[in-house]
Amino acid sequence: MDPARPSQESEGGPGLALLARLAEAARWDDQVRRYEDDPWAYLRRKLLATEGPLRELKSNLFRGAQERLFEDLAKPFLAPGSLQTHKETFESLLSIGDFVDLSLSLEVGRERESRLEGARAILDIAKIPTLFDMEAQPPERRSRAWQARVEEAGHRLGLDLLARLAERGEATPRRKAYLALRLRRELGEALTMTRHDCGLRDEVTPYVLSRLEATTAAALRFLSRWR
Repeated sequence: MDPARPSQESEGGPGLALLARLAEAARWDDQVRRYEDDPWAYLRRKLLATEGPLRELKSNLFRGAQERLFEDLAKPFLAPGSLQTHKETFESLLSIGDFVDLSLSLEVGRERESRLEGARAILDIAKIPTLFDMEAQPPERRSRAWQARVEEAGHRLGLDLLARLAERGEATPRRKAYLALRLRRELGEALTMTRHDCGLRDEVTPYVLSRLEATTAAALRFLSRWR
């Protein structure tokens, strides 16, 4: 089985629900304004609403990745580069501690039985954190890798400039509406990786999910700062 292939469980269901919530967050048209009068609060609420489908999707991706890893480790011989591909998949799904332990257990040169037993022992008790778990921690307890991912996503969203604009004077409804407009445009641009000519993609790979998580976390940090 190809370790890079996303699990079928990632298609539809929570994947589409996650993409739908993000797409809704990037909208502020006449239909939305018919029921909403605060673009800032609406954007923040829609991003927070990604928590449920995100947790379910990440669990599905983890189970699929785990199944494919165990299948490969049970084989007498592994295809060149397959262990590295598995590591790259799990990097976006596990906590930094569990990922380091798994990487050590998969080192080239270890016997097949040892690798399989080590991977099972780690993954059977591994936690699958989402951005909401990581952002709930005090900043000093968040991993440097996560902080770097969120900061990079913030740069892509242009949050440095938006923060400077937000700091210029009082956070009036008009100013916040303008900043929300700018952020929605950047968020919409970031979501282009989730679309094709026929609409939303029906699958979310671990790589795409890691980008979406960091982007959502960066946007929520900004929105929560000037609630």
